[in-house]
Formats: sequence, structure tokens, C-alpha cells
Amino acid sequence: MQPSEMVMNPKQVFFSVLIFGVAGLLLFMYLQVWIEEQHTGRLEKRRGQRATSGWGPVNYLQPVARLKTQVSHA
Repeated sequence: MQPSEMVMNPKQVFFSVLIFGVAGLLLFMYLQVWIEEQHTGRLEKRRGQRATSGWGPVNYLQPVARLKTQVSHA
């Protein structure tokens, strides 16, 4: 076969790009789930270590009791 005879028609180009795109998307999704599992596994271990050392999670959205001071107006 001559190199000039090996020209892909637009339909073949479309399907090859589509197949590689789907394969890339599936690979990306798999790697994202794998990385998140690795990351959350490390965080759970650290949380367990904090709980045993006396440090707990802090909820910054919860209101904190404040000391009330009286202001005297002269």
C-alpha cells in the first residue's frame, strides 16, 4: 500500500477521536476515585491519631460563648 492510499475518511477520524476520548474519560474517572481513596485513608488515620492524643475536630461554624463585659458610659 502506498502512503497516499492510507488516508482516513472523516467518519473514521470521528470514531477514533470519540473512542480515545471515552477511554481517556474513563481513565481520568478511575484515577480520581483511586486518588481520593488514598487521600481519605490517610486522613482517617490522622484523625484517629488526633482523637487518641486529645485533639478533636473543631467546628468553626458553631457559636462560641463569650464573656459579657459591662461598659460604663460617663
